[in-house]
Order: sequence, then C-alpha cells, then structure tokens
Amino acid sequence: MYNVSFLLFFEFFKVGLFTFGGGYASLPFLYHICEIYNWFSYEELTQLIAISGITPGPIGLNMATFAGFKTLGFFGAIISSIALIVPMMIITSQVFRLYKKFSENKYVKSVLYVLRPTSCALISGVALKLFYNLVLLNKLSFIDIDFMALFIVIVLFLLTFKLRRDPVIYMLIAGILGVLLQFVK
Repeated sequence: MYNVSFLLFFEFFKVGLFTFGGGYASLPFLYHICEIYNWFSYEELTQLIAISGITPGPIGLNMATFAGFKTLGFFGAIISSIALIVPMMIITSQVFRLYKKFSENKYVKSVLYVLRPTSCALISGVALKLFYNLVLLNKLSFIDIDFMALFIVIVLFLLTFKLRRDPVIYMLIAGILGVLLQFVK
C-alpha cells in the first residue's frame, strides 16, 4: 500500500506540476497513468472526464480525487488531491508575482503563445486515443451504436454554436434526456 500511495502522490504531483491550461490539459497525464498502472480502465477514464465536468469545482481536482478514490479509496482521494494542489499553489503564487513584473516581456509572451495550442493538441490527442481504444479496438458494430445518444450529442453540439448559452444549460438538457432515454429503453 505504501508503494502505491507513493506512486499515486508522485504521479499526481507531476500532473499538478506540468499541467497548463486547465483541467482538461491533465488528460494526457491521466491517459498515461491509465496505460502504465492500470489503476482505472479507458472506459472509467471517460466516465471520470464526464463526472468531473458536471460536478462543482475545478475539473482537474475532481479528476484527481476520483482517480485517487478509484485507486486507494478515501485515502487515495486525499493523496491525489493534495499532490495535485501543492505544486499548483507554489507555481501560481510565484508566477503571479513574476507576471506582474514581466507581463510585457517578449519571451514571456512567446512562451504563453506556444503553450495555448500545445494544450489544445494534447487534449485532442487524448480524445483521439480514447475514441480509438473505446470504439475501434472494441470493434463496435453498426448495431451497437446508440443512435439516439449520437443524435443528442450532435444536436447539443450544434446548439452550443448557434445559441451560445451557458454550458450548464446543455449539461442539464443532456442529463434530462439521458434519464428520459432510460425510461424508453
């Protein structure tokens, strides 16, 4: 247990130390943890992402707490959460102090300019890997596809661009439709 506790702390400390761009930027790290340690499956990782997105609080912290709980129970949730928060607190306080001083520096601007698309690329890469592992490797047939759920996803996706409302509204609609679909099945 001590070995797993140390590894859990170490892995989530790395996530907190090297994740830039918000909670979803931690997905490549979580995917790596999933591959290396088998603490949770790819399917559980997708559930982790969904649950973290709809629960209150920072997404990265929610994901760390869930992953830690899945690995070592309540003790694991505490370890992974603290491990994620400690480096972020140290870095954020120092960066904020320095950013005021160097915000107009061309090197600082160039680093920030490169970090944004890099975070997007890492998140997209994980999305493609998850799609590959969950859909293509499982060789889902045409019959296995839930067309109603796919239709709902496409409609809500298009509505986000058309209506530009608060994302909570779309999550509530999706949740209500998901419950209603369970009654239809």
